[in-house]
Amino acid sequence: YAAMGLRGADLRSVIVEYGRREANPIEPLLIQDGPVKEVRVSGEEVNLMSLPAFTYHEKDAGAYITLGMCVMKDPDTGIRNAGIYRLMVKAHRRLGIQISETSHGHYIRQKNERAGKPTEVAVVIGYHPGFYLGCLSLTGLDVDEFAVAGGILEEPLEIVRCDTIDLEVPANAEIVLEGLILPHVREDEAPFGEFGGTYSKRKKNPVVEVQAITHRRDAYYQDSFAGHADNLVPGGLTRSSFLLKTVSVAVPTVKEVHMPRCGRCRFICYISLKKMVEGDPKIAAMAAFGADPYLKYVIVVYEDVSVTSDEEMLHAIATRMRAQRDMFMIPYAKGSPLDPSAYRGEGDTPMVDKVGFDATRKPGYPDEISVPGAESIDLSKYLICRSETKA
Repeated sequence: YAAMGLRGADLRSVIVEYGRREANPIEPLLIQDGPVKEVRVSGEEVNLMSLPAFTYHEKDAGAYITLGMCVMKDPDTGIRNAGIYRLMVKAHRRLGIQISETSHGHYIRQKNERAGKPTEVAVVIGYHPGFYLGCLSLTGLDVDEFAVAGGILEEPLEIVRCDTIDLEVPANAEIVLEGLILPHVREDEAPFGEFGGTYSKRKKNPVVEVQAITHRRDAYYQDSFAGHADNLVPGGLTRSSFLLKTVSVAVPTVKEVHMPRCGRCRFICYISLKKMVEGDPKIAAMAAFGADPYLKYVIVVYEDVSVTSDEEMLHAIATRMRAQRDMFMIPYAKGSPLDPSAYRGEGDTPMVDKVGFDATRKPGYPDEISVPGAESIDLSKYLICRSETKA
C-alpha cells in the first residue's frame, strides 16, 4: 500500500486505485545516463558469482535470483513486456530460467526460437516497488508495461538503453543483467521451492547467457523468499484488480474481489456481489475462471460477507451451501505449471480441475443472529490493568 502512497487505506480502495492508475498509463522517458550505469562489466569479466544470490530452501538445486524483473520485446511489434521468472545461477555467465507457459514472456521466447533467434532479456534487480506493481499488471501483449508502471508511479519511468542488447531499463535501478535466452538450448534446472509450498521437479529449461552487468556503485541487492506466501501479496493485488474489472463486465453488481494468502494469492478467489438476478454467482465464478488460468477455486458470496475474512468465507460455505446445487466443476482445464496438484496434459500443459462455489444466501434462509448495539461496545473500557488493581 505504501508503494502507492496509500498507507492505511482499506483493501478495496487500494484495488480500485490500482485499477484507475493502470488504466491511465504514462509513457516512459528515455534519458542518456543514470545511476544504474555507474559501473559496467561485460564479456569475460562478467561474474554472476559476485552477486549475493541465495539458496533459499534445503533441496534447491543451487543459488537463485528470485526477484529479477525480466524485460523483453515482442520481435514483431517492439512492445516491451516484463515479468518475474526464477533464475538459477549456473556459472559465471550462465543462468537457467523458468518461464511460465501462461506468461507473455513465454510467447515472446517461443516466437524468437521458431525463427532460430535468441531472445534479448534484461534482468532488473532492485527498484521502486511501484515499478514491480506496474509490471505485474495483467495486460495484453499490445501494452507497454513500462507505461503501466509510470501510471502506478504517477510519473514517467526514466529509462536508459542497455549496453549490449536492444532494450531499455529503469535508469535508477540498482542492478541490471543483460543477456540472451539461447534458442533450442535446454539444461537441467530445479528443484526449487516454489510459491505453492512444494519443490518443483528438475526439468530441462532454457538458458540465459549474460553479456553484461551494470549497476550502481553501492548497489543494493533485492530478492524475495519465493516459498513464502507473503512473496505473492503484490501479485495478489494486481490479480484482484484485474478480476474486479473483468468479472464486473459479466456481473455489474460485483462489489469486491480478493485473492487470499491461504490460496497463495493465486489459486483461490473470493468474490462478493449485490444480489440482483438468480444465477449471477455462477456467472461471476465462470468469468473469473476464464480470466485467470491459475485459479482453481472461486467462492462467491453476497456483500454481507467480508471477502478479507477467511473465517466469514468458510462460515458462508458451511451454512449457506448445498453442494449438489451450489457447486460446479470444470474438469481438465489449464492451470499453473507450478501447482503441485496439476497433472500434465498434451504438450506438457498443466491441467487442473476447477470448482466454483455459490455461497450466497438463498430464498428462505433463516434470519441470522444479531445483538443490537454490539458494534458500539468498546471492550477496552472494561479492562483493568493488573498493576492498577494492586495499587
